[in-house]
Amino acid sequence: MKGTRLLLAMGCAAALSVCAAAHAAEVAFPTWQWGESSNAAFLNKVKGDFEKNNAGDTIKPITVPYEGFFDKQYSEVRAGSPADIVTLFDPDMGSFVKQGLLEPLDKYLAMAGVSADQLSASHKVAIKDGHVYGVAFQTNPRALLVNGKLFKDAGVKLPTNVDEFLDAMKKIRNPAKQEFGFFSLSTSEAADATYIQTTPIVLGFGGSWFKAGKPTATDPNTIAALKFIKKIYDDGLVPRVNSIEAQQLFVNGKIGSFIVGPFLVGFAAEQNKEVYENIEATVPPFPGAQSAAVTVFLGIPKGAKNADAAGRFIATLLKPEMQQSVVEIIKALPAVKGSIPAGFLDKNPWFGAFVKAGDHAVSYAPEGMEEYGPEIYNIIGPAIEDILFNNKDVEQATNDLQGELEKFVAEKKAN
Repeated sequence: MKGTRLLLAMGCAAALSVCAAAHAAEVAFPTWQWGESSNAAFLNKVKGDFEKNNAGDTIKPITVPYEGFFDKQYSEVRAGSPADIVTLFDPDMGSFVKQGLLEPLDKYLAMAGVSADQLSASHKVAIKDGHVYGVAFQTNPRALLVNGKLFKDAGVKLPTNVDEFLDAMKKIRNPAKQEFGFFSLSTSEAADATYIQTTPIVLGFGGSWFKAGKPTATDPNTIAALKFIKKIYDDGLVPRVNSIEAQQLFVNGKIGSFIVGPFLVGFAAEQNKEVYENIEATVPPFPGAQSAAVTVFLGIPKGAKNADAAGRFIATLLKPEMQQSVVEIIKALPAVKGSIPAGFLDKNPWFGAFVKAGDHAVSYAPEGMEEYGPEIYNIIGPAIEDILFNNKDVEQATNDLQGELEKFVAEKKAN
């Protein structure tokens, strides 16, 4: 009898082992952010906590190039062969929600003890009919990030208007050292990158691409912003590199200012102590005083093989200690309001400019047409490139663009 019980116990243990193995999940999580130091440090912290508390389940990091990432991801989701976790910017989030391509995350928010009204304002685009379909991995409101040393060495102060800004760019520009006062779009890039790089300046001038779903490419403020971008490009005041290369140049101490999210400070903290210790930030010195925000969301696509494990990973990310780590490690705003660690602003006064920007920033997604963002990029991007690289007159380009956008909107309404 004793032997029988032992055999039964061994059999049950074996069955439990098989059962655990059968339920173990390897969550496929592709993103370019695994290849970025501060983002990877944070993701690996969440990964470690998740794997510690979800026996047998693992996260499979897949580092992929940024170039072409969103097109590939969208194709895989539409084809029914998605990864377990998708990475989405604001417009992509709106598009995926509109098309019903994502699983609701309500269960996992409840698991983390977080309600929808505790999520930051950036989640507006991720909520439909009371259900949450995406959680912000990080929100990056745009402010003017400054290498204070380059400004001090050139004898210029932080600019408060466009004229002071142009003067600072000219004085910091040092061809011998390949130093520049600012970065804005200066090479042909993917349409989404072109849009992301220029829209904060357009909004800063008080312009926009859309208002309440109607195209506004010919708004005088939009035109003024594009003329500004064109001027600094023509005058050689910005380096001829793409936006990813420009981020590295800032970290290397070669660019004096950058309208960008606070995440770039995280890169500097990891790679260049001198630049990090001279970081300052202020509102962009443009007349419209409007800030833009870019949010990186995580979601679970329909058809994900390991949807529940992916949801538990997102719940792990929402833990209070992880939300504070978004601020401390990535230097970005977290998903849950009130998660900035005590004393962080005292030690990092530059972060205050981004918190302030986040309080009134609008999404860079086209207002009222957020779900069509990726399609709209492909209309606006070439028009901007025509202005910069083909010397097309700004007024003519924006008139043509207005017509294209109005045609696009009419076609969408007809459908």
